[in-house]
Amino acid sequence: MTILPDLSDLVVEQVCVTNDVTVTVHAASPTASCPCCGMTSKRVHSHYTRTLRDLPASGRPVHLNVHVRRFFCQESTCRRKIFAERFPSLTLPRVKFTLRLQEALREMGFELGGEAGVRLGKRLSYPGSPDTILRLVKQSQLPTVSSPRVVGIDDWSWKRGLRYATLICNLENNRPIDVLPDRSVETVSAWFEKRPSVEIVSRDRSSEYAAAISKGAPQALQVADVWHIGKNLADSVQTLLARCRAEIRRTLQVQAMPEPEEMEPEPEEDKRPARSRGEEQARFARRAQKLDRYEQVIELHDQGLTMADIASRIGISGRTVQRWLRNGSFPEARRRRRRPSLIDPYEHYVLQWWQQGNRNGLQLYRELRAQGYRGSSKAMYNYLARLRTPQSPSSSESKPQGRKSVLTSPAPLENFSARRAAWLFVRQLDELDETQQKELALMRQASPSAEAAYRLTQAFMQMIRERTGQQLDTWLSLVEKSMLPEFKSFAKGIQQDKAAVLAGLTLPWSNGPVEGHVNRLKLIKRSMYGRAKLHLLRQRVVHCA
Repeated sequence: MTILPDLSDLVVEQVCVTNDVTVTVHAASPTASCPCCGMTSKRVHSHYTRTLRDLPASGRPVHLNVHVRRFFCQESTCRRKIFAERFPSLTLPRVKFTLRLQEALREMGFELGGEAGVRLGKRLSYPGSPDTILRLVKQSQLPTVSSPRVVGIDDWSWKRGLRYATLICNLENNRPIDVLPDRSVETVSAWFEKRPSVEIVSRDRSSEYAAAISKGAPQALQVADVWHIGKNLADSVQTLLARCRAEIRRTLQVQAMPEPEEMEPEPEEDKRPARSRGEEQARFARRAQKLDRYEQVIELHDQGLTMADIASRIGISGRTVQRWLRNGSFPEARRRRRRPSLIDPYEHYVLQWWQQGNRNGLQLYRELRAQGYRGSSKAMYNYLARLRTPQSPSSSESKPQGRKSVLTSPAPLENFSARRAAWLFVRQLDELDETQQKELALMRQASPSAEAAYRLTQAFMQMIRERTGQQLDTWLSLVEKSMLPEFKSFAKGIQQDKAAVLAGLTLPWSNGPVEGHVNRLKLIKRSMYGRAKLHLLRQRVVHCA
């Protein structure tokens, strides 16, 4: 029978084909073994019929009517006096599906989930509900993983800014190994302690993962992911170019129209406390770029250009130009609404602690942890920084004086953007087209800081591309001699994680496969709506067909 599996222990009595296929079978052996004691018996107690569902045949549902016998157990000491014969090659006890149908539904659950699996099953005449499919997925055994040697680790968010989990992959075969419920040092280090075979761990620049790996796998070599290193470098370049935007544009404008320029009003210092030196540099650089754009709008407006022409030449929207001209003063950035934080429930306690004159952050962190706080120490210190630096109202802004001049032709790089220009610095010169190469040359000629930044950026990117990490010390010494605060801040972060960065610039391992599996995990999680709890999500992510 081609529509049935290989069942040598069954005898087919009848096959009825209508809209469905119904097959009646019974056991071929006259005896059966007791499932408790294993004693063979041939004394039949009674009969009953068991109905099973099997894989469809040519689109027709298949039903198996199995005649089952009950036997007396011949062993006097056995606790089971009567037992029913079993068919281990066909199905399991108290299950209405055959083994091969269960395996097919399980694979559908791994690939599609419950609801999508049922929708496909209806088209293919497969029985089963979403709960049945997900139950089969949950009951399956995860693939056995041999002792991993090279792993990659990265976090992903259940809810961004509030709750994160961890994904770990084997980088030698690019397969996920495990999904952890959080990214705390305790959880991650406990996972590594159970796997002493790990020799190399690729990670991002997270200090929590670095501490967890050092604690749980001190024998492992930590490798910083080169993509994250390059991203940090590009952010530093963007901050520097935003700060130098006015210098670049004014120099090019003087070259195009050599007339004396009025002194620029110095930007007023922002009184808001910055969380870190790097964030403070980036914030002032963004403000300097925005201020220069605003002055450029006023300048072109005084020359008689329309709002549409101004927007086209500078590279911003016409609505932004209209709003800036209507307000009549420089539009300071609004303070962003603070996101919910894990420290919010303990805000009253922290305020009382601060007002009592306490300043020991480590002691406060221990007290909060004892009360149930599950956030990071960085979030707590960020909140204390806002308490340490009092807010002061910003001083009144002075409207930049308009410049009366004749209508001029567009100057080079009027639509200069630090974000777009940063990628010109990072990419190789032969990858840029003629227009991009010309813009890059103009920026390098207009600003000595941009020229120095370009040389340092290309030298570092060459280390990333060619894996020549032995040149890192030379590059750091060049940064130390430069007068670029953005690069010095980047170099300081490199020094703090120098061993991992050096390994990332030398070894071929990276977090690329882990990032891909994080993307796959998010797709699975969102496709399962609210049912993607950790156990079920872990089953589907780790299972790789």
